[in-house]
Amino acid sequence: MPVQAAETTWTVARVLSWAADDFRVRGIESPRLDAELLLAQTLDCDRVRLVIDAQRPLTPEELTHFKSYIQRRRRYEPVAYLLGRREFWGREFLVDRRVLVPRPDTEVLVETAIEQT
Repeated sequence: MPVQAAETTWTVARVLSWAADDFRVRGIESPRLDAELLLAQTLDCDRVRLVIDAQRPLTPEELTHFKSYIQRRRRYEPVAYLLGRREFWGREFLVDRRVLVPRPDTEVLVETAIEQT
């Protein structure tokens, strides 16, 4: 994140906008969604709460934690690894660097396999 001026307040809405723009410039495929998921994880809330609390300022500790996620995502680390989980086929799975991240195309493969049985 850019260096903050004394009068700059990093609200939920502002930090989300900044992060999404940063990801977009870097060619990250789903910049807004990624920013929302990472901030929701940082704040231990769901994405709806980000909308409700859009004008809430972040604490310095929250900003530091979010910044660490931003830095890792800038290196194209999958969001699932950052969060430690990924939903697949309506279920949530724990994931880390030792597993392949389930992809939406794989769900189509599962549906096709089920239809064939």
